[in-house]
Amino acid sequence: MHRVLGVTGYRVELADQLADASQMVDELAPRLVVADASIALDAAWPAFFERARGRGADACMTLLGSPGAPKLPSGWGIGAVTNLLVHAMPVLAEELTITAQKLMRGELFGAEKYLLWGTELHATTLERSRQRTDVVAELERELRGRGQSARVAQMVRLVADELISNAVHNAPVDGAGVHYRRDLPRDSDLPIDARQRVDVRWGCDSRYVAVEVNDSFGSLGRDVALAALGSQDVRDGGGGAGLGLAMAYRSCDHLVFNLAPGRRTEVIALVDVRYPPSEQPPASSYNVFVEKTP
Repeated sequence: MHRVLGVTGYRVELADQLADASQMVDELAPRLVVADASIALDAAWPAFFERARGRGADACMTLLGSPGAPKLPSGWGIGAVTNLLVHAMPVLAEELTITAQKLMRGELFGAEKYLLWGTELHATTLERSRQRTDVVAELERELRGRGQSARVAQMVRLVADELISNAVHNAPVDGAGVHYRRDLPRDSDLPIDARQRVDVRWGCDSRYVAVEVNDSFGSLGRDVALAALGSQDVRDGGGGAGLGLAMAYRSCDHLVFNLAPGRRTEVIALVDVRYPPSEQPPASSYNVFVEKTP
């Protein structure tokens, strides 16, 4: 962990016990806190992360298959754990490096950060809601034509469909903050103006298929994004977005939320194409990044 995080150029301090880590938080006011899942075996871990966030840290939890892992979802409800990385090395090193750099630099947006240099990203902007069906069908055909398995193509199609649907129906809000499209049938043919535009990009670098969906409302809240990962249905207070996000999370290997409140929401889903399902971890990684206002 020290070698991985050392690439940020920041000072890295290590602690073996939660009590020592708590003292470091008080004394150093760290920018970033990273913990192994075994921290969840100590009943004080939620309070520790709340304290760390109170001191200005962005909390990053890495899950390495330790016995404490099943207790981690309880942290989602209090917003203490905003980044959960579940893969073993070397994939963990990739995810942790990208997560740390995004937090340190405050540069959140763009699927490019998760793909190899030079990977082409294909872009589409929806002008009507019914385009969603054509976009996801074309994405599936493109992936199959490029040698990806039917399973990968179908999973990507499912995730893309959910993310685009949420951007079309749940993201738009009026001046009073009302999600005025959330109760409309998902098969409605709705016009999409410049304010309601939904931008979709995708690419594949032989490691991941990445699907990126953007809206310009920025109405998805941090707490809703976190809650969506721990519940099959978190519609209450979420503008209806929760169910679709929960399904998307369970259908990909890494789900990333980049949030600029009131301005932009970007969701990036990564589907790993390197390993068969039997060799993949039982959970998916997630990140919730919130753009800091000056």
